[in-house]
Amino acid sequence: MKLPHEFYQLPYRFDVPKLIEEISQFTEDDWVTHHEGFQGNSAIPLISVNGEFNNDFKGPMKPTAALEQSPYIKQILASFGEVLSRSRLMRLAPGAQVPLHSDINYHWYKRVRVHIPITTTEQVQFYCHDKQVHMGAGECWIFDSWKYHKVENNSDQYRVHLVIDLAGSSAFWRTVFQHSRAIVAPQTPSLACSSIDYQPEAQTDIITEQYNAPIIMPVAEVEYLTNELLAEVKHNPQNPAAEIDAFNLLIAEFVADWRMLWLQFECQQQGWPQYHALREHTMKKAMQQVPSLQLAHSGSAVKAFEQLVIVACMNIELSQTRQSPTHQAAQAKPRSTPQSSVAKPSATAASQQEVAAPPTRNSPCPCGSGKRYKACHGKMS
Repeated sequence: MKLPHEFYQLPYRFDVPKLIEEISQFTEDDWVTHHEGFQGNSAIPLISVNGEFNNDFKGPMKPTAALEQSPYIKQILASFGEVLSRSRLMRLAPGAQVPLHSDINYHWYKRVRVHIPITTTEQVQFYCHDKQVHMGAGECWIFDSWKYHKVENNSDQYRVHLVIDLAGSSAFWRTVFQHSRAIVAPQTPSLACSSIDYQPEAQTDIITEQYNAPIIMPVAEVEYLTNELLAEVKHNPQNPAAEIDAFNLLIAEFVADWRMLWLQFECQQQGWPQYHALREHTMKKAMQQVPSLQLAHSGSAVKAFEQLVIVACMNIELSQTRQSPTHQAAQAKPRSTPQSSVAKPSATAASQQEVAAPPTRNSPCPCGSGKRYKACHGKMS
């Protein structure tokens, strides 16, 4: 999520010995290596899609078995009083790092990642744009994940953080902007914090996301996201004026054609091939016409457009779990379809409609290719 400053320390402090006690119950087999193979990076999911050990972003979020056996961690998550998304214990091995990157996908655009260090040393440094901090054990931090960031563990010990994803209510953001400490200079004053202690008899109620991705993104959100990207592109003085104009026209045409499809189909399956064909057509134009456009601190504008809009605006694998019997019956009725320049499905889009989506995007593709669904018929879905 974009923030006014790179780092904020929130006014909370947690019981480090109790946290260490709870994470000590886990064995080496419980730590799952990073899904992209980052050396020395591993995690234990605490809230995930369907409460399973996965790295998915889309679908109902539920507590995992690891969270259920961690009462203090569960109390910490509940103490925020927020609707929670993917949350986990994240571990960084001695001498390892989280490589430099920016989080430009749809999930991260309006979600922030809360970090609560459990085991760490001064040799663990978190970098974001032109700032760096050491997040102390038991503290609570958020950062601007839209900008380039990385973490280095230059110690001889494992660094473990409790990491909580959330979008944040108005009360959460009041705390951030009115009662937290923004890191704007090396000598930023210290922060008075409230202690969140373990309560053995406390009841914990956790609210988790149930709807976090649209089957077909509404036009208003498509327009909002594309305009956000366009504004950032325009504010980068290094971008060629001709490419800015081309990007402006490209997204205006994409939004207009997406609106025409939405007015015909909304989320109905009959429209999926047309939506998909429009996405493929638009991405090809973007790669050809605006290849050099850059965001201010987050890299390629085309890559951000793909991850934030094109990939996120269609998630047909979620339709099986959301459709009511009435909605399914309505979709089965024959319907005439007006012809348009964007309504001709490509062979790829047509074949995609014929393959039923599996439970998650990391499941094997039902077509039998041996690939994961997200890399086969789920590509850009």
